[in-house]
Amino acid sequence: MEPERAAAGGDAGAGAGLSGERVRIPVIILALLLAAAGCAPVPVPEAFPQDVADAWLERYELHDAAGIAALYTEDAQLLPPDAEIVSGRAAIQEFYARENPPGSAGIEVATVETLVFGDHAYRQGSFRLKGPGDGAVVAGKFIELWKKADGKWRIHREIWSANAPPPGTEDDEPA
Repeated sequence: MEPERAAAGGDAGAGAGLSGERVRIPVIILALLLAAAGCAPVPVPEAFPQDVADAWLERYELHDAAGIAALYTEDAQLLPPDAEIVSGRAAIQEFYARENPPGSAGIEVATVETLVFGDHAYRQGSFRLKGPGDGAVVAGKFIELWKKADGKWRIHREIWSANAPPPGTEDDEPA
């Protein structure tokens, strides 16, 4: 009786196996397609627009307020220390004309970190304002948010502040 049972079980198993194969093949194909989709090449992130950052430095050194302002978005904002927010390209031009007139301090900038994410970028750095000759030096830090609009990178938000004076300097003395 055992051989008959095996033969009957064998026929039932063969039919179930074929039906199972019909289900498994589409599942395997679907799994392979999903895996292949997950292996699609990831686009390489765009590089930080260092050329625009360099243009800002050049225009600052030339005391070119209009040229500096042109590197900001129309609705850009500056968040200067101990002052109100400066909003819009025209106000930014006025700010730099007032704060960076000919004969004012030069500037050195060092980038600490940059990150580009889609049509936005971020930059963190430090700066040193140098007085004429061996004049006063102010050191500080900044953060910028950049925005790409109409295919051009521009500064959208910028905040900076001076570092605290070193202990023991006359700025640290009580009045």
